[in-house]
Amino acid sequence: MTTRDAGPGETITLTDLARLAAVGRNAVSNWRRREPDFPAPVDDSPRRPRFSLSALESWAEAHGRELHVTGADRLWFRLSSAHATAEAALEEVAAAFDKDTVSGDPAGSGTGAEGPTTTPANTEDDRGKGRNASPAHPDLVAEVQALAAQTPASDLFEFFIERAREAAGTGVPPGIAPLASIAAAVSGDRADLRVFDPACDEGDLLAAVTAKAGPFAALGGQDLSAARAKIAERRIRLLDARMRSEPTKDESSAATTEPPQEANGPKPSPRTTDPEERPTTPSQSTSLAEVAVHVGDSLLTPLPANRYDLVVCDPPFNLKDWGYDQLPDGADPRLAYGTPPRTEPELAWALHCAALLDAGGYAVVRMPAQVAHRRSGRRIRSELLRWGALRAVVDHPEAKAHIWVLAPRGETTQLLVSNGRDFADAWAAFTAAPDAPLATADSATVPLMRLWDEDVDVSPAVYLTSTSGGAEDIGDAAAALSARLNEIAGTNLPNFRTGPERSAPETSLGDLERDGHLVVAPGGGEADEVRCVIVDPIGEPPVRIGVRRDATETQWTITCEPTVDLGWIAAALSARLPAASKRTATGAKRRILSVKIPRLTLDDQQRRGAAFARLEELRTALTAAGRQAEALAAEAAAGLVSGAVTAED
Repeated sequence: MTTRDAGPGETITLTDLARLAAVGRNAVSNWRRREPDFPAPVDDSPRRPRFSLSALESWAEAHGRELHVTGADRLWFRLSSAHATAEAALEEVAAAFDKDTVSGDPAGSGTGAEGPTTTPANTEDDRGKGRNASPAHPDLVAEVQALAAQTPASDLFEFFIERAREAAGTGVPPGIAPLASIAAAVSGDRADLRVFDPACDEGDLLAAVTAKAGPFAALGGQDLSAARAKIAERRIRLLDARMRSEPTKDESSAATTEPPQEANGPKPSPRTTDPEERPTTPSQSTSLAEVAVHVGDSLLTPLPANRYDLVVCDPPFNLKDWGYDQLPDGADPRLAYGTPPRTEPELAWALHCAALLDAGGYAVVRMPAQVAHRRSGRRIRSELLRWGALRAVVDHPEAKAHIWVLAPRGETTQLLVSNGRDFADAWAAFTAAPDAPLATADSATVPLMRLWDEDVDVSPAVYLTSTSGGAEDIGDAAAALSARLNEIAGTNLPNFRTGPERSAPETSLGDLERDGHLVVAPGGGEADEVRCVIVDPIGEPPVRIGVRRDATETQWTITCEPTVDLGWIAAALSARLPAASKRTATGAKRRILSVKIPRLTLDDQQRRGAAFARLEELRTALTAAGRQAEALAAEAAAGLVSGAVTAED
């Protein structure tokens, strides 16, 4: 709904307008170019012109367009207009979350974790960068408290972080999700873990790991920037409090209704709320985690006294001036496996993470692929293998790099290598029987004696191509793929014809829901065979037809009454779902409900919907065949190379 209480100083960019209007960026550019009364910018900078929000709201109302502006939006626009950078605006609003009534930490506890011998994030300015470290203004605190009364404070803070990154043109680093998945697999289901990230930035990795496997007993981090460290500490503290206040899966199984949310406010992000992936216990602990994020250079400051059960790290890559000349002397535990060469800063991070581990702990570190085989790092790789510190190397396709799993010094005879697809199962088997051979199409164990050659190459791709790959089943797999392809080849497609566009009156998906024609609900709640449209805000494909049991908690389902056709709704969503909802899950339902649906007779809906549904069935079949072909190719390559598979003419 368009609201009309914008303050005179609130300005927004065209990117903001596209998000508020739930349309693509190109549509907004067309409005500005084609509509003669489109408001002029108040700041016509060539890169990011800014427009008056109140003027745009008046213009949108006059043209029958809806802008969905929330209280959190208005607060962000006001702050971003008052600051030179989005980072400065985020720092100001972040300070308002320090108050106990917002953070959910009534005792102000959780700051007592002993961390590195550096400066706590909440006591030092940002090294003379001019950042404002003063307490938040009482009016701002009151406004944040009012918003947090309607939307969980953790989700609210995530909303402001996303807005700041959107304005700055940055996003979540590519390796966060796979790093969190690997960390969750190696951490098991312990609830008393102490977790640390020595290069935590704004806490993305700590938040993702906590959402996957938390809550934890203690969460800590370190970063060069006091501003980033403050944001990370607030973010993790809010997320920990949120997770402990939520019912477990067992406790919530009887509840089928969603908690009340602000009508157009930030929606829970799957990045920070994913109970399906977290271990459940009979009851969540109400005592909050110890949370402490410190400021300092992890590689150059003394190693902290604390040791951790899980260390996660996504370090900076390819730094030239990383402090090689200032490394500690040889007595430092971080140099137990050798001094990293000047050209191997990432190895320095791996050694640092390994030195932070308590007995039985693991470090999960993202590493450039070339570190696995570069000659300059050969000696340290050899020592890590010799003393059992390097346990696994994962070439995860989504990480854009390798992921190393390290452990304290111990005895081992094998290295686990994986492409990540079945890592959780492979890791469980590997740790249950460390000396037993393991070989699948996606993971394998490599004897250490095989690795100790002149290269000491630990790249997974070198060894995965040599696994047997289920040769005994390859004939059946080839026959199944052939049968599926023959079935697809016999598919009859609709007879499409083109002609001039015909306009029709439109309504929104939200109006159809309000009138009782359909229901939009989060996935994961119903395990039945009811047909529905499944919308995945951040996945591919973004829209598909399926059944409710196939939808996960990060997706949305749309079930239709007999008055509207399911295939027609799926077609309209596929054509008109705003591109913004395909990049971020925040506010996804709002964007789904805003999609315009042409009003057609039921017969016309069914005719068009059936044509789309047939194409959707074909797409689904082709996708499944593609997965079969990929698996068959991997198994065939492995078997042909090892000699376990032969081919007949």
